[in-house]
Amino acid sequence: MRKRIISERYASALLNVAKNRGTADQVFDNLEGLKKLISENVSLRIFLESPHITQEDKTAFIKKVFSQSFDETAMNFLLLLVKKYRLKFLREIIEEYERLYDIVRSVQKTDIISAYPLDDATVARLRTAIESSMKKSVKMCFYVDPNILGGVIVKTPNLIIDGSIRRKLNDLSNSMTSLKV
Repeated sequence: MRKRIISERYASALLNVAKNRGTADQVFDNLEGLKKLISENVSLRIFLESPHITQEDKTAFIKKVFSQSFDETAMNFLLLLVKKYRLKFLREIIEEYERLYDIVRSVQKTDIISAYPLDDATVARLRTAIESSMKKSVKMCFYVDPNILGGVIVKTPNLIIDGSIRRKLNDLSNSMTSLKV
């Protein structure tokens, strides 16, 4: 609960400042890159989240590593998180910023689950179909789950379309067991 409240407050404040400065896109890109870097580099995440490393060391590190590539707003925000001992919430804050930013841009997050990775042509057709039915831009996140056997499951916060082979087989099985002979 506390993590959610902190991440919502900081992400909302960052988005407001970034929109006022006209840098919301750059901040989004910076945070996306940082999120990827933190998830791929466990040592970096441990360094940033560690309570045993001083604020001065973290500040110096952040300035040295990110000052050339980060927007001023994003850089100041990271330094504020160091000052306020909030770096341990960095991933949650980034995810909340992404969510709020998508709302501002009218982008719908959509999870696509398939039995195997989809090729580019299939992804393009799927994107077109989803965007035309929702009348919104979509941000597609792909997941592979061999248990669905085939087909695709599309999940949004308000809708689930299950076109998986497993569901169709289950439906067929249920309809056959309900038949009276």
